[in-house]
Amino acid sequence: MTCSTFPDITTTLLSRFLIIFIGLLTAACSSNTGPAPVETLSTKIASTNNLTEISGDSYVVQEGDTLFAIAFYSGNSYRDLAKINGLSAPYAIQVGQKLKLKEAPAIKIVSKNIDVAQIEQKSNDKRLDPPKQQAYGDSREKNHRKNQITKSIPSIKPYNTRWIWPATGQHKVATVGTDGSNRGLDIKGRLGSKILASADGKVVYAGNALKGYGNLVIIKHDENYLSAYAHNDRILVDEQSYVTQGQQIATMGRTGASEVMLHFEIRKQGKSQDPFNYLPTD
Repeated sequence: MTCSTFPDITTTLLSRFLIIFIGLLTAACSSNTGPAPVETLSTKIASTNNLTEISGDSYVVQEGDTLFAIAFYSGNSYRDLAKINGLSAPYAIQVGQKLKLKEAPAIKIVSKNIDVAQIEQKSNDKRLDPPKQQAYGDSREKNHRKNQITKSIPSIKPYNTRWIWPATGQHKVATVGTDGSNRGLDIKGRLGSKILASADGKVVYAGNALKGYGNLVIIKHDENYLSAYAHNDRILVDEQSYVTQGQQIATMGRTGASEVMLHFEIRKQGKSQDPFNYLPTD
């Protein structure tokens, strides 16, 4: 071996050392960044701006939104929103799409064919007939008052104002967002224990499409109120079915959660309420 061989060996060793050193340095730097953040809400704008409520008559779809989340955060049934906006399963929506959150009231136009000759004849008959005295409470007056009364029949019966606790557990903790708004409450209990409907209503959602809620049941109690039951182990009711207060709708679980619990929310027109203001204290 000649002396000229040593510089080549030294250069090769230095190159390999630099490659190994740079690789170790890169790995050390990347490990300090930690894991990527996980979004717990299916609406990106909600996770970014800490919003979980949508108000108004319309909403512009943001990146990451789903129809299920928009319906829940606006206090609607996703089926109703789909119908209002002409959507069908699988309810795909596009970024920038404007969705109507409320159905415009229908304007009813009634047209009648008027016989001018009959009107003139009736007018002549009235001039010939002597005026008749009407007693108070005359049937014609009653009919007139009846015609002034309009009744609005809701799609479901009004909710029962006396709510009950949806589950039993060792701990009942109110959950509050970083903006100070209510997020419902967590009831930590036993796996498989009963989850009950807190009030009468209609099941408008039963599934796991809302990220962060696990197996979720949403009940609509009237045009204003919804209640949500999250992280269930098993769901025992079907969508579009009616439930009564105290009826078992699910079993307690930990789907979408780190421990066994029921996450419970009461929402009024999409706005999350403090459940402790509705549930009995005894």
